[in-house]
Formats: sequence, structure tokens, C-alpha cells
Amino acid sequence: MILDIDIGNSYAKWRLTDGAEICQSGSQATTSISDGLDLPSGVPISRVRLSSVASDSLQSDLVAQMKSQFNAEVTVAKVSSSTAGVICGYDDPSSLGIDRWLAMVASYSRYQASVLVVDAGSAMTLDLVSTEGRHIGGYILPGLTLMRDALWGGTDRVKVDADAASCGIDPAQGTVAAVNQGSLLASIATIEKLRIQYQSNLVVTGGDAKKLLPYLKGKVDYQPNLVLDGLALGVVSTTKV
Repeated sequence: MILDIDIGNSYAKWRLTDGAEICQSGSQATTSISDGLDLPSGVPISRVRLSSVASDSLQSDLVAQMKSQFNAEVTVAKVSSSTAGVICGYDDPSSLGIDRWLAMVASYSRYQASVLVVDAGSAMTLDLVSTEGRHIGGYILPGLTLMRDALWGGTDRVKVDADAASCGIDPAQGTVAAVNQGSLLASIATIEKLRIQYQSNLVVTGGDAKKLLPYLKGKVDYQPNLVLDGLALGVVSTTKV
């Protein structure tokens, strides 16, 4: 079995595959993985492929656990100047987040055409890849929760319920709704502006993706496990650890 792991800022996802077949998958809070992944017992794992944007210490702890528990080969994905037809747009590829790179590689492999890749997580990232596979560049914005937190922490009078659910993008008649709907509208407007400007296929992933989907126009390709999909292609550069 091959174990693919995607460690994000807030959540970690894992997936067990046997060849091309997905056997089991799961997710948990990133803060909990220092105690181990919630994996099924008794599964023989020969290889672990890891993507991580977490701290070096947390990644090292997990790698040590995997080696001890499974005696498996562990490789960590890294960004390179080009992979599977995608050419990195950064002058220093190592400064690009591996989660963004894997999401781009997975998306471009699906379409072989221009794509706008949106990862709506703790931060919202937007990356553009041309029809020729060139990474045009990208953007990083606060995610929905971070936008609200910035208002609550940086103002005296905008104190609202942190757990209040968004209720649309129409003009609001109250402070709670104004914050939630304003944050959502800002995200939607950014995505739509880029999609129109670059005429790209839109691929969306991330923990907040489902909050955005009802308000995005036209065809939207929702891929909840896009980073894992990129790992599963087995084409990105890796470092054996």
C-alpha cells in the first residue's frame, strides 16, 4: 500500500492506495498529528509520500513515526522548476508552497488547458496556469476566517460572533452579516475577476470551498483532495528522508 499525506495549516488528509485504487482515506486536525495519524491498523504500507506546509518540527515528528511504525520509504514532495508540463512562475521555485504546486500540477493534468486553481483554506491562494502550462503567477489572500478575525482584532466596534454562519453576499442589515457577507463577497469577486480576465477553467479545493461554490458562476470543478491528487500522480520531485 502507498500512503499519501497532505498536511495543511489547519487539517491533515491521508489516503491509502493500492495501485490506482483508493482503498481508504481520512482527515484530522493538523495539531493532532503529533499524536499520530488516525490510520487503520494492520495495513501493510511500503511507501509514504508527504506534502507539508506545517512546521519543520511537526513534519520531522511525523516522518519519524511513519518510519518507526511501518519501516516504509518516506519521501517529501518539493517544488521544482517544471513538472508534468507545468513550468513554475517563481524565480525561486523553493519559495512556492508545495500545496499550491501539487494543486496546479493535478489541475493542469486534468485539463491540459488554462486553469485558475483556488485553494480556499486558512489562506486563500489563487494560481493561474496558461494553456501552455506556464505558471503565470498567483495571489495569497486571508481566508474567510482570517478576514473576520482581522476585523474583530483590529477594530473596537466590529465585535461579532466568530461562529456566525455566512448568509449570502447581498447587502447586509447588521454588523454580523456585514462582516460575514463582506468576507465572502471579497473572495467571490476576486475569483470571478481572474476567471473572466484569463478565461480559465476554474478548479476549487480547500476547507472553505463549499462556502464559495453556491456563488460562483458557470462551470466550477470542485476537487476536495487536489493536493493528494497531485501526490498520487507520482511525477513531482521528492526528497527521501
